[in-house]
Amino acid sequence: MAKPLSSVNSGFTEIVGQSVLNIYRSGKYIISGRIPLDQFISRIVFIAYESLPMILILTAISTAILTINTSIELSKQGGRELVGTLITIADLREIVPIFIAFAIAARCGTALTAEISSMNVTEQIDVLRVLKIDPMYYILAPVVLAMIVAIPFLLAIASVSSVLTGMMVARFSINLEFSDFLDSAWSAISLKEYFYPLIKCSIFSVYSLLVGITMALACHGGAKEVGMTTTRATAIVIVGIVILDGILTPILY
Repeated sequence: MAKPLSSVNSGFTEIVGQSVLNIYRSGKYIISGRIPLDQFISRIVFIAYESLPMILILTAISTAILTINTSIELSKQGGRELVGTLITIADLREIVPIFIAFAIAARCGTALTAEISSMNVTEQIDVLRVLKIDPMYYILAPVVLAMIVAIPFLLAIASVSSVLTGMMVARFSINLEFSDFLDSAWSAISLKEYFYPLIKCSIFSVYSLLVGITMALACHGGAKEVGMTTTRATAIVIVGIVILDGILTPILY
């Protein structure tokens, strides 16, 4: 059985360390194929299908703002042919992975943290242990597997949507032809422009849910403690995603 943290007020290092142990324990169930199917299906619908509208809105608006701010200045400086390249690289390397992770953390991470914290304070987690059911098997493994399956599709859909948004905004802001934007974009795209963001997005998203669930399993008390756990987990997740981005970007690029 996996032991939770001693307290939700544990230090950042202890929380991350326990999260790494939890993903190792849940990974054993994933590799062996021992996953509760009903939990997996419900989690993949919750993480992928229900989060997609929020992800598309965040990435599209961010791309539109970036395009407006950069395309006009590039056009003034004689760099119209670089607009497609700049927008596409910024989308694939930073905007899409970061905002997918933020959307999942804000929507799914907080919901799962509050849900599992409530299960813990009402002793439902203890019931699972009494029945010899590992919480890593029933709670965490389906979430991790659902995230691994969903992220490639979310990244592909959000990337296409963001690039199309940038193309349309550039057309209206500086009258850049669609063909010119796409020619510029294609000149900057290679396989690594999908696989490297996929690595970042997977790490960000798994981290965001893993930390929330790990802290939820350490929650004890009542409704106040559930709220405090959810708030602290969200803060740690958001800061952690930014730190991870700062570490991964120079390594990958």
